[in-house]
Amino acid sequence: MNPNGVQARAPRRVLALLLDAPQLAEVVQRLDPKLLHQLVRHCGLEECGEILALATTEQLTRVFDDDLWGSSRPGAEEELDADRFGLWLEVLAEPGPEVAAHKLAGLEFDFVTAAVGSLALVFDQELAIVRNAAGELGSEYEGFDDSMVDAALASAACHELGGYTIVARRALGFDALVSVLASLDHHHHDFFARLMQRCARLSTEYIVDNGGLYDVLRSDQQVLADAAASREDRREAEGYVAPAQATAFLRLARAPRAASAPDVDPVTAGYFRELAVRSTTRPTATPGRASAEADGLEREVRAFLESMEPGVARGPMPALLPSGGEERLGHVRRRLLRLQEQDPAAYAKATEELAYLANVLVSGCAFQSRRFRPVESADAALAVCNLGLERGVDAPSLVRCFQHGWRVLHEEVSLFTARGLAATLSVVTCADRVVERLARETARLLLRRADAGEPWRTRDEIEVVAMLDLPSWAVLQDLLDECPVVPRDTDGSSSRLRVAPEFDFISEARQIAWVREFVGRLPEALRD
Repeated sequence: MNPNGVQARAPRRVLALLLDAPQLAEVVQRLDPKLLHQLVRHCGLEECGEILALATTEQLTRVFDDDLWGSSRPGAEEELDADRFGLWLEVLAEPGPEVAAHKLAGLEFDFVTAAVGSLALVFDQELAIVRNAAGELGSEYEGFDDSMVDAALASAACHELGGYTIVARRALGFDALVSVLASLDHHHHDFFARLMQRCARLSTEYIVDNGGLYDVLRSDQQVLADAAASREDRREAEGYVAPAQATAFLRLARAPRAASAPDVDPVTAGYFRELAVRSTTRPTATPGRASAEADGLEREVRAFLESMEPGVARGPMPALLPSGGEERLGHVRRRLLRLQEQDPAAYAKATEELAYLANVLVSGCAFQSRRFRPVESADAALAVCNLGLERGVDAPSLVRCFQHGWRVLHEEVSLFTARGLAATLSVVTCADRVVERLARETARLLLRRADAGEPWRTRDEIEVVAMLDLPSWAVLQDLLDECPVVPRDTDGSSSRLRVAPEFDFISEARQIAWVREFVGRLPEALRD
């Protein structure tokens, strides 16, 4: 019997509930875009095609903001995923290309231009002008390699439409793109003409600037600044923190704080200033005729998503008042309870600050060589604030408490561990000379990264420790992280460690004391 049978049927059950609902379009259009995106993640984009075809332009815009953009690592600039957009186009065009054409015509023009340009190049008579001018002496296009254009056009998929030549940059989604563009030409001609003119201008300019069509067809680079900026504005209005801002905030928090430094750092001040401006202009939603039914279905969807991934339906929002058993968060818990009882305005501010800190971690901090999950970032934000409060920070802002706790983690856990491990590996002796040499090289690498203030860069480069003692290696990977954690239920005992996935975010001094004892025992643990 398949132990996952119940879970495997859950996505189909939830989708069936939605598809069988009377007034389906109105029900779908009242769903939170975040829930739609999580539904796509857990049920599959192709399975959700019928539902997504009924979504509003606003919903699709918000879903695209989350689904089509990504980065190789936290803190890096996010880029449009062209292959994912090609798959989306195929799914939206499945009920008919006119459906997808209608959706595209309602989306932000800069985004559509960037997305279409990621799948294809578009040419009109301007390319012919460039090619003719290439052979003229003294022309600005002299030296343009016309033979490369012919070779590339011969090898790439092309289609003539409305006086334009559309050349595929990638196979995925190109057939759907051509059919959708043809529907745009027929049903939304003004939009089609505007889109083709802009794409053609960008394609021709890019070819001239980059040495020929052959190079362009093999390049994944595309100017997406306008579309990316609009997306960033929308996400900031919802409380998200841009990767560059998040990285800057965490870097400032790690740096020693001068006595004359302002209470609020410039990154945080700018974020809350913009958030206040946007909140005054945010439109309010009006319930439709199917509101009661939609609310019931939304509860079903949320319950399904929570069963698949706890915390995913809530988003990166911390639970402000942890259960009474969370004594490791006692300092922050007592402060929040006091604010809730005595100062509702200050409590509301604390809510905003913790949501901001959780979003900073999701956007700008690597955790176990991946991104933070929302529920993890909420727990981590509370833990770091608690550590700052325990260290005696007397500040009304939880952001200040977090900054102090973050600096403690950096200096007394990550850097301390990196330097302690380097000291151990620099003198460890082994019967295997290859292992011993690797230990010395790793020690030098640890010191270089520690001196640069980035000990977490060595997290995945300490394999030599696994050769010497596997349990110690597992713990060291967590201690060297940008947001270090300790094994769950550490009590400071000297009993032998075991490799286990359970961990706690560091929130109190006793855990840091355990780290010091653990690093102090490394020479014995790593002895051959």
